[in-house]
Amino acid sequence: MKELLKQKKVQYGIGGAIIILILIIIFVISQMNQVKVDFKLKENVIEYGSDLSKIEWEKLSETNGYKITVKEFDTKKVGQTDIVFTVCLDDTCKEFTEQVEIKDTKNPEIKFKKEKLEITEGDKFDPASNIESVKDPIDGDIKKSDDKELTKDGYIITSDVNAKKAGSYTVKVTAYDVNGNKAEQSYKVIVKEKPKEPDTPVNTPTNNNQSSTGGNQSSNGGGSGSSGGNGNTSGGNTAQEKPHYRTDISNTYFSQINAWRKQNGLEPFPHTAEAQAEADRRAMELVSNYGHAAGIKFSENIGHGTAGQNFFEAWKASPGHNGAMLEESAFVAMAVSVVEYNGRWYAVTSFRCKDYY
Repeated sequence: MKELLKQKKVQYGIGGAIIILILIIIFVISQMNQVKVDFKLKENVIEYGSDLSKIEWEKLSETNGYKITVKEFDTKKVGQTDIVFTVCLDDTCKEFTEQVEIKDTKNPEIKFKKEKLEITEGDKFDPASNIESVKDPIDGDIKKSDDKELTKDGYIITSDVNAKKAGSYTVKVTAYDVNGNKAEQSYKVIVKEKPKEPDTPVNTPTNNNQSSTGGNQSSNGGGSGSSGGNGNTSGGNTAQEKPHYRTDISNTYFSQINAWRKQNGLEPFPHTAEAQAEADRRAMELVSNYGHAAGIKFSENIGHGTAGQNFFEAWKASPGHNGAMLEESAFVAMAVSVVEYNGRWYAVTSFRCKDYY
């Protein structure tokens, strides 16, 4: 009996050992057949505002997986953040958590309409008028601020321009995005001296509503001609001791010529200090020496007549002079000057020639 029991114990031991061995073999085989998935980010920095759908995670990581998905996260939250990736190989998927840093490395962008502006003493000047745009590459437009201590989300303007004094000045724009990235850019402003007028005469015109006809002579370019003028503009025929500029009349003519161009589908001529200096010089010359001056930089319409004449209407009525006012491409700037002397007006419209600009 004892021998029988002993045999059974041996049999049970052998059976148990066999079962354990079988389980071990099954476990080893299962481990051998199990798919192992690896994943690691090579680059742990993400640019601020990046589009998640456009990030190529495969290129930014080391993995044997065929498919990588990532749980959505906010790329506009600067700093360290944990990102959960799901990586799949065949039918086996595994989650990995990686820490990344979101950085904003792009500075604001400042664009000016012109790198240098020229104005004349006394002109109105707004430093912001030359700014085309201030933008962040991700967040878009950045707004102007008056806070000189600003360090985020806005831009400020620093200007030393004195529009009443000739000289060279600087306007600086300093911009900050929402994350404090900074950009600075400057443009120059040249303030030119205003042409000096002769001494004001003792006697001034008193007839401010005089109207007259005829006697208005005007020419364009190198030729000369005359046309009857007839209009109502402010003036006077009181004798003058010295010739003096009538900027009120010349400003009116300048506006009328550009309005006439617009009516004819043309862009208005810009005003420049150089053109104004030429017009003022020529108008004063006409007082003592009426006639055209030879030159390659400027073309001109000229005229003289009793104070109160409407030279603009006279120029419109003359094909040559009208053609100059409605020139499409030969001129790049314009200025008008009118001098009054002894009850007469001497007028010049100077057109700056494109080929010599």
